Amino acid sequence: MKLRALECLCELSRCGFNMSRAAERLHATQPAVTRQIQLLEAELGFEVLVRRRNRIIGLSTEGEALIARAEQILYEAGQLRRIGDELRSPESGRLVVATTHIHARYTLLRAIKPFRARYPNVSFYIQSGDPSSIAHLVSTGQADIGISVATADVHPELVTVPCYPIDRVIITPKRHPLLRLKRTPALEELVRYPFIVYDRRFSGGLSIIDAFERNGLKPDIVLTATDAEVIKAYVAEGLGIAAIQKLAYSRTRDTGLSMIDAGSLFGLPIAVLTVRRGVFLRRYMYDFLALLSPDLAATDIDRLVGVDMSRPAISG
Repeated sequence: MKLRALECLCELSRCGFNMSRAAERLHATQPAVTRQIQLLEAELGFEVLVRRRNRIIGLSTEGEALIARAEQILYEAGQLRRIGDELRSPESGRLVVATTHIHARYTLLRAIKPFRARYPNVSFYIQSGDPSSIAHLVSTGQADIGISVATADVHPELVTVPCYPIDRVIITPKRHPLLRLKRTPALEELVRYPFIVYDRRFSGGLSIIDAFERNGLKPDIVLTATDAEVIKAYVAEGLGIAAIQKLAYSRTRDTGLSMIDAGSLFGLPIAVLTVRRGVFLRRYMYDFLALLSPDLAATDIDRLVGVDMSRPAISG
């Protein structure tokens, strides 16, 4: 049984059984992917896909029974390749980080610059998503590291490590009435004005809406977005006020906005690093984690992940 056939099956499943998309992600032609699936079915002695005319609509009962094991086989094969790469060329490879747009824009940049200086032969890939999809990407081995806030989803195969608090601020247009308070406003004062919020899939949106609802308040939500830059642009145009992560606000760049400290109005979320339990982390992955969370030692990472393969972390 060839790993390539299992790769085709798993990628097809991830792509919602869209053959053209799966072939593109596998860097293969559609006939080549189809042939691999056919060879797999011939070897197993049953059909793993349900077909209707010329269209694939899902996994067969037998396919459902083997897909998780196929994913695990591919994951373990990837771990073996990673160990070989570490022994052969420890300072080259690839690093895939799944994170939200806010961390991609504001958090990762501070770590990537020194990381690239230390490891110029490591290719860096960022996959954006909401916290739930980030957990899925890490748990399936599609990403090496996840950065987001903790979610209520249960993933026993994942380890989450607290990294840093996420402070929030309230942003308003210049000369907004809230600025006269010269203090953190109460929710009852904020609800008087139109609000622009993050999508509920992100903690920045869910926690803000929940804070109002817990206090029996209903904000006038005029716009929902997934990007801090979009939210800031609409606030600057006077469409409403918003609560965003403090690190997304800059006094020098955001000249059309004013800022008020949000304190603990909407909770105090913690950013977490996510890795898969038992994963083999390459040396440069330890070093990248250390750049994101300087207090996190390699031995701490090994203990949390459940392996004993610590690497020395870079300094500075």
